[in-house]
Amino acid sequence: MSPLVCLEIYHTLAFCMTVGCFDQASKALRRVLDYGVHMKKIIFLFLFLIFVSCIPIFAGIGYVAWQVYAGNYSDFEKTRIIEILSKETVLYYADGQSQLGSLFGQEHRIYVNIDQIPQTMKDSIVAAEDEDFYTNVGIDPKGILRAAIHNIIFKTRQGASTITQQTVKNLFGRKETDIYTKFQEMINAFKLEKMYSKEQILEFYLNQFHVTGNGRGVGVAAKYYFNKNVEDLNLIESAFIAGSVKGPEKYNPFTKTSVVGQEKARREALIRKNYVLERLLKTQKITKQQYDDSIKEPVPFNQGKFQFNELAVNQIILKQLSRPEILSAIGANNVDEVGTMGLRLTTTLEKDIQGAAQYGLRQNLSRIQIILNGFSAEPQSNFVNIQKPELYGFYVGKIENIDKSPESEKVTISFGIPTCTINTDAINRVSLVSDQPFRRGKKKSVESLLNSMHVGQYVLTSVTKIKSDGTMFCDLESRPRVQGAAIVLDKGKIIAMAGGFSSSEYNRAIFAERQPGSSFKTPVYYAAQQLGWTVLDPLSNIRDAFTWQGVFYYPRPDHAITSLETTILGAGAKSENLASVWLLKHLLDKLSYDQYLDLLNFLEITGNGKSIEQTLSLIANKFNASADNEIYIKSGILEKVKSDLLSDLSVVGNSRLKVFLRTLHFGNGFDKQEQILTDEKELPPKEKELRLNILKNNLIRWNKSASQARKAIDSLNKIVSGSPISETDRDYFSSFAKTEDGTLVFQSQNPWRPEVTINIVPPVRATLMSIDSLLTYVRANPSSLNISNVLLDGVVPLSILDNINSEIAKKWKEVQSAPPLERLFWNADFRYSLGMYYAANMVNDMGVQEPMKWVPSFSLGSNDVTLADLALMYQTFLTGKTYRYFNIAQPNQLLLIKRIEDASGNLLWEAKAKEYQFSDNFYSASMLNTLRGTVTGGTAYVLNKSIVLRSNDDEIDKQLLESQIKVPAFGKTGTTNEYKNGTYIGFLPYPNSKGDILSPDNAYTIASYIGYDSNEPMVRKGYRVYGGAAIPAWEEIALAIIKDQDFAEKLDWKYLISKKAHNIPFDYGSGLSQVVVPINSWVSVSSQDPEEDNDTTQADNPYANDYSDTGQRLFKVYLPGSTSDGIFVPKRRVSFYTPIPPPQAQVVSLGVTEQTEGNEKNQQQNAPVIPVPLSSISGKADTNSDKSSLNSADDEELPKARAGDKGLGDDLPPPPPVLKLKP
Repeated sequence: MSPLVCLEIYHTLAFCMTVGCFDQASKALRRVLDYGVHMKKIIFLFLFLIFVSCIPIFAGIGYVAWQVYAGNYSDFEKTRIIEILSKETVLYYADGQSQLGSLFGQEHRIYVNIDQIPQTMKDSIVAAEDEDFYTNVGIDPKGILRAAIHNIIFKTRQGASTITQQTVKNLFGRKETDIYTKFQEMINAFKLEKMYSKEQILEFYLNQFHVTGNGRGVGVAAKYYFNKNVEDLNLIESAFIAGSVKGPEKYNPFTKTSVVGQEKARREALIRKNYVLERLLKTQKITKQQYDDSIKEPVPFNQGKFQFNELAVNQIILKQLSRPEILSAIGANNVDEVGTMGLRLTTTLEKDIQGAAQYGLRQNLSRIQIILNGFSAEPQSNFVNIQKPELYGFYVGKIENIDKSPESEKVTISFGIPTCTINTDAINRVSLVSDQPFRRGKKKSVESLLNSMHVGQYVLTSVTKIKSDGTMFCDLESRPRVQGAAIVLDKGKIIAMAGGFSSSEYNRAIFAERQPGSSFKTPVYYAAQQLGWTVLDPLSNIRDAFTWQGVFYYPRPDHAITSLETTILGAGAKSENLASVWLLKHLLDKLSYDQYLDLLNFLEITGNGKSIEQTLSLIANKFNASADNEIYIKSGILEKVKSDLLSDLSVVGNSRLKVFLRTLHFGNGFDKQEQILTDEKELPPKEKELRLNILKNNLIRWNKSASQARKAIDSLNKIVSGSPISETDRDYFSSFAKTEDGTLVFQSQNPWRPEVTINIVPPVRATLMSIDSLLTYVRANPSSLNISNVLLDGVVPLSILDNINSEIAKKWKEVQSAPPLERLFWNADFRYSLGMYYAANMVNDMGVQEPMKWVPSFSLGSNDVTLADLALMYQTFLTGKTYRYFNIAQPNQLLLIKRIEDASGNLLWEAKAKEYQFSDNFYSASMLNTLRGTVTGGTAYVLNKSIVLRSNDDEIDKQLLESQIKVPAFGKTGTTNEYKNGTYIGFLPYPNSKGDILSPDNAYTIASYIGYDSNEPMVRKGYRVYGGAAIPAWEEIALAIIKDQDFAEKLDWKYLISKKAHNIPFDYGSGLSQVVVPINSWVSVSSQDPEEDNDTTQADNPYANDYSDTGQRLFKVYLPGSTSDGIFVPKRRVSFYTPIPPPQAQVVSLGVTEQTEGNEKNQQQNAPVIPVPLSSISGKADTNSDKSSLNSADDEELPKARAGDKGLGDDLPPPPPVLKLKP
């Protein structure tokens, strides 16, 4: 016998003697005789080994007894074991029932208490793993001996661990497999047996065995294999789970990538399940009838999800969990502990709406990708066999068949085992999208699409319908490079959120800062109303130069201009750039002097004990404004004079004169700017001509021209009276011309032409006159030389210029002796700054966290904001309210955590909103009417047809589709310069219960955007992606809300159909008047209902040009005001917004609090911030790009409004490449 064999026998016999198993030792001895060794030698060796073993055996017995009865049990406390087993915090949707995911560490478990586990599951695991579990002492000496002999004799490894030993191994790990480690494991097994009952040990074991990936425990197994909770497992399922513990990968069909592999795994699973059933029958845990009923049944696999990869949601949850008030409530020191506390965390996310948001965004991004880059196939490496595709899931499939039969085209896609059909309608939809840049028509686009595909090709698809028989229908998709986001809010609560094409990537909805484009016009409209404007006041809608701080800004329209003037209603509906920029400059025009003083005090420019000298110093240093700047003061007076003249009836009907007054400037510095433009090499010739023409319309130039005209008129009068003609006279007279109606025109050498500024104005048609014909005409018509009849450049009567100059001189004389603040009231540049500053501060106080730069392009969305902040701001338009949930300085807050309970269901923390009336509810109706106009007659007109009452019930839905009952939707599109970003944001009101009337009090704020992370333009050939291209995702979300929240039942669909209703009523508020107004007019009409004025020329295509001339020409609006002599007079009100008070003192939580310095900073930020002085600004002509000289100063040198606390902290996830994230 070899020494090695003797040593193994020694270990075996020594162990047997330790536990008193001398009979086992004798059996082992008899087995040795089979080797043919001489009996005497073996007996002698046996006796010798017994004698030698006595000393270590008794020492070992003593050591084990000491460890078991007097050793350290700190690692065996149940709290420690539960911690090791990572009792997870489970996340739920808002219903508190549907599981969203979990917060966990490196391994994922769904911890289950023993009383939740079916008896069949407990019996199965014992039968499969350790049939003597309930009778052994934590180890199995018989099994150990058997394993040792197998190891020695048969040279094979055989396990002998009990359930207790396996539990110990999994709890404390086993890095080595030497004798000492096994000996220590045996001691720990004794400790566990001493500390806990068999049921408790079984509970620990059932929560720690490996299932798949990083999933462990029977809770994960039940969810993963059968999509069930543990308590719902039946005998067959329990038997399989128990049998799979020792080799789960072998029996798992979900991880196999071929049909052959999946079928093999299912056969192995059947065999393993039957093995456990046999053991159960043998141990009499099941009856023969149960055995017979189950033995032939296959394992009913039904894959469920147990892992949580919603990184976009997880990031925000962890941030909000880190708030001191929450940590204090749940008894945690830091957020890292939360994942193993076994809490129930209910989020604000609505399951169905969240799914619609992700699907709607993904499909829309796919469509945009097809438009911009065409349809593209997928590499084979992206193909994974899918056994059970989910509805609205995106999967790579293989083309099995293509049927090109006209009008019945279809493509069959295989996912490995199941197949889906891309039918004719789906093919037509993709063809329409792909044809946007080409306009080839349906037939050619369908042919082109089908010809680009072939059998065996791999393509991306989305599952759009699954019938009860399993038949699936899909849409053809394309993996996008263009990205986007979507978010749904209700009073700050995040109802749904999608951060990009993938739900597990960077959360663009919360963290990506983008330019919002025209969607930022709306806060300017809101600020204007607070400062005394109404939505029916006329606004200039003409190309112009806007001067501020010595810089010229030339905003452009992004569509053809159809009217010289519009209103806030019209500007919002048609997204008018020019009117919105003009309004920003004129925000203070409706304020009286006393209201202006109130505004200075509100913005803390005055008040708080400041002397007049301190106030003037502050204004000079921070606003770069002076009470003694004659040019700026006269410019301000000119604006008032122009406004008065525009109400003159002689001007109202004269379009050329209206353009003159709307775009007239004082003219200081215009000569220099004209030279700069003349030297500019990069401007297109037509644009240069237009800007130079704009600059000509200035008072200084007109006065020079008028002086020459007067001299010419004086000379003509003298000549008519008999004086001779001089050479100078001949030069003057060469400038005279006559219009077709006989009006005398004095034409400057380089005349101003209103038709160049705006092409809807007819050009001046005048014929130059010879001296003889001029004299003949004047002698025959002496009144023609009256200053009221001579038109400068064929447009401007000399009398109007005299009137303007006279009024300016008169007011200037008064103002010169006025107090400094009154002189500043007339300072045009200071008024411009003050209006922008008010709007920027208002936006920050509404929830936009990035400090706003207040520049003339503010209303066109030149500031970077996140989609979530934009949604918070828009939400305030509904009722004027903001909401705070956490004790931080951010005035308007997001909420994702609804409530937190412990494992027993005891409430630990629940979100409670503090409501603040940020602004007067008086303005809500006007804002909602403006945003409604975008849908009924503006850039979101496609929604006016698509947002209708729907139902999840197929029969009801069919009737509703026939009736086309419109649900009121509100919103605003936003397109940035060069088409780099498209946004749509708006409201969908909802009923809480049956009988509710839709109102602003209950409405979802829905926002979506699209754009490359690299900020490159979204253009292809002649096609440009406008803000309306963000609408399809918005629409998908809105329709899902309408269906899933049962709008039809709550709004009584049967009654609506019986009354043949076309629109669901919306309550804008009390005390309002119904008015019908033309889209660009402030004059009410009542002869025609807007519903009869629909334009049906536009196809139902959200990807069409936003600015095509579609929609209603008339608006039915509900506004505060009254009618007098048949004319509606809107009510105006000046009421500044109310800043949100700073938060209360921070809550200290178990030694954790936010730093004092941070608190002080937050409270300082909540007070008005004074803008810092502008640095020197380049005089180079602005070429109207977002990076023009107007915005080129360093951020620290630009005037800024106050910033709120970031709220989510600085620990943000890394953005994707190219996308820049501001700190």
